[in-house]
Amino acid sequence: MSADEPMPRVPESSTGGESYDAMVDVEATDPRDELAKTSYRTDLGVKMAEDARKVSNGDLSSAAYWEKYDAEAAAEFGDAYRETPNPAVDCADGTIDDETAESLGCSVGTMASIAEGLEESDGEDETDEDGDTRWGMVIDLQKCIGCESCTVACKAENRTPPGVSYNVVLEREEGEFPNVTRTNVPRPCMQCENPPCVQVCPVSATYKMDNGVVNIDYDRCIGCRYCMVACPYDARYFDFGENYDGEFEEEGEVTSPEYGTDRGPREDGESPVGNVRKCNFCHHRLERGEEPACVETCVGDARYMGNLEDDESEVNELASSSRAFRLKEKEGTDPNVYYLK
Repeated sequence: MSADEPMPRVPESSTGGESYDAMVDVEATDPRDELAKTSYRTDLGVKMAEDARKVSNGDLSSAAYWEKYDAEAAAEFGDAYRETPNPAVDCADGTIDDETAESLGCSVGTMASIAEGLEESDGEDETDEDGDTRWGMVIDLQKCIGCESCTVACKAENRTPPGVSYNVVLEREEGEFPNVTRTNVPRPCMQCENPPCVQVCPVSATYKMDNGVVNIDYDRCIGCRYCMVACPYDARYFDFGENYDGEFEEEGEVTSPEYGTDRGPREDGESPVGNVRKCNFCHHRLERGEEPACVETCVGDARYMGNLEDDESEVNELASSSRAFRLKEKEGTDPNVYYLK
């Protein structure tokens, strides 16, 4: 590169978080188009998703939310709803009081009961023995070169099918040749502290663990996709059961390592086919003391993974820097993924 040529950089007009938010919005799917593909009510899904976001930003309580939608959810989802514990955003303490819980059509209990049971069935998380771990990721946009090695590594690690990609890189070019700059914004699941996807799920299939990771119980998920349209980041995908037939040896026969569960070959009607799927920070790798595949593979060393609760950790220091910001902060989701501009 000659001295007269401009160095690649994040464009000055894109240094504000709102500009990056717009990149996410451009890629967003239309909620009505998405829900029209399901057998469940589109209008109900749109309303529940919109109000789930209000719960995240504090404009609506979780108790008021389920009081509002209890009857419709019971009518639409039947036993799948009635036999599940009351959904709640805060899995540690619950956000619905006992009196409200007893008035709802679903089982008395909170998200805590289902989340604890799932964590026990998956095995104890050795990295979170003291309950003081909150996993977070920091992505340096000055270092990201847009190579999409994170996308490829994620697909290879999690054996995701066509149409399902947990790690995508949003791109935008600005300027006119030869003075052109490109912005690359990798977008995994944000692992929100106040996730609308957890709030909206009528069967408590999506839950937030104490270590900050948001997971999905495939055996409980009914594929309504309400969580997909509730997510402000468009970070969830539906598994239609497709495979890369003929492109990879034994494709569809090799089990995805997600959640440490051996589900055997992919088959119609068997999870995760027919379920919503998303990034979970490669939780199976975290439990082994390893970094997520995207972090380990990043060519530009643009990704950092660690414990946000540890004041001495690198991710804590970076997340606290003046360069740090988060996508769609006005949504109130409190993401555990930070970016450096």
